[in-house]
Parts: sequence; C-alpha cells; structure tokens
Amino acid sequence: MSVDTDRINPERLIDTWPDWDLGLKARPRLIEHIHSGRTNRNFRLSAPGLEQDLLLRVNHPAPGSLGIDRERERAILSLTADAGLTRPFLHWDPVGRFVIFPHLPGRAWTQTDLDDPRQRERLWPLIDRLHAIRPDWPRRDYHAYLNDYWYRLERAGLTDSALEDAWQNFEPRLQGFSRSNWPACLVHHDLVGGNILETDAGLYLIDWEYAAPGHADIDTWAIAPQAVGEPFIAEMMEWIIGLWERLIRAASPDGWLSGQ
Repeated sequence: MSVDTDRINPERLIDTWPDWDLGLKARPRLIEHIHSGRTNRNFRLSAPGLEQDLLLRVNHPAPGSLGIDRERERAILSLTADAGLTRPFLHWDPVGRFVIFPHLPGRAWTQTDLDDPRQRERLWPLIDRLHAIRPDWPRRDYHAYLNDYWYRLERAGLTDSALEDAWQNFEPRLQGFSRSNWPACLVHHDLVGGNILETDAGLYLIDWEYAAPGHADIDTWAIAPQAVGEPFIAEMMEWIIGLWERLIRAASPDGWLSGQ
C-alpha cells in the first residue's frame, strides 16, 4: 500500500506542535518508539514546559479499510475518559493523522495477567462500568461490519475456495444473529492484554478505535471465554479476528507492521 509518507512520519507530525495548544515551551523531542499494537504506531515525546511526557499516536493511514470511524472513536474516548476508564486525549489532529495523549508510565498486561483470576477480579469492575455506558447510537451491525471486511478481501484477491465455502456457511447465521434482539452497550471489541495498562493510579483501557455499541459478551469472551452466555460469540470473533489478520496486511503501508 502506498501512502503519503509525511502523513505517518512522526518527526513531520511533531513539527505541528505549535498547533497543539498545550503550553509547550519548545518543540517536543522523540524519546522512543513504543512497540505496542498493530493498528497504530506510538511514540513517547518529551514535553518542554509540561510536567509529564506525551504520547504521539500515529494513526493507521487507512482506517476505513479496517472498520475504524475516527469521529466515533473521539466521542467514545470522551465518554470513557469521563468514566475514568481511559486517559483523555490532549490534541486531536483535525485531519486525522495523529492524536496526542499524556504518556502514562506503566506496563501493558500480558496473557499471563488475563489468565490470573486475581488480575481478572481487578479488571471486571472496569468492564462493568464500560458496559453501563449506553450511548444513544445505532448498535453495531456485525453482519454489515464483517461483510465489508469480506468485500475488501475479495477485491484484494485475498480469499480462497476453502474460505469462500466457509463464509457461505457462516454468513446466513451471522445475518440472523445481527437481526436478533439483544441489548447493546458500549463494547471495547479489542480487549487483548496490550490494551490494558497497569499504572500507579490503577488500570486503564486504551486503544478504542474498534469500540462501538455492541454485544457485551464480546468483551467477556476476551477475558473469560467460559463465562460467555451467547454461544455464537466465539465463532463470530474467530471470523472477525481471522479476516482482520488478512486485511491488516493488505491495508498497511510497507514496514508498518514491523514498525520500520
């Protein structure tokens, strides 16, 4: 995938610092590339004149290809920051190239944390607070969402006969699930360990680009699959993850996934 390199070059994006309106005394300096996640790229910045460093998140240059709506993400970040679930953003690039957050010292969870019952007990209250948020927005149509993934993969020639046969069997059941009567709440949709941050102030959830009103069991499945009440969730998530894995490679510029 070809892309305007200025759109993803962190040094060029840092050059816009006078527009951030953060009270910086000088141009921030790139301290380190934080290797976390595969959708975006993250960099720790010095913040002359401020009490803490900043985090520059360089957004994926093709968000629509991955089902990401940046304006919805911005609204969700505001809701979840108000609920104490995440860090607030400090600057949102008007043309969607990047976001500036406070840098929070801490560590991302690993699968070992998610497998630890004591750690999960600490996490459940955050999930309960998240699922108590019920914005008056349309709930996610998982059939339309995955159908868009499928269309993009077909157009890119990234399907095969075995996958096509499996999709033909799966799609009618997906459509039935999407039309069924289940209550929606705000769902993170990507609760991997790397999106749970352990800090001195407690736990925070990060990376909300896939969040939307949806089925609560999707977040439950990510933490404790045995606790899921809707049996279709596991199969649907296998499809979402499987198609996303194929799509991210096609939708990303050269070197993006390797962090180059």
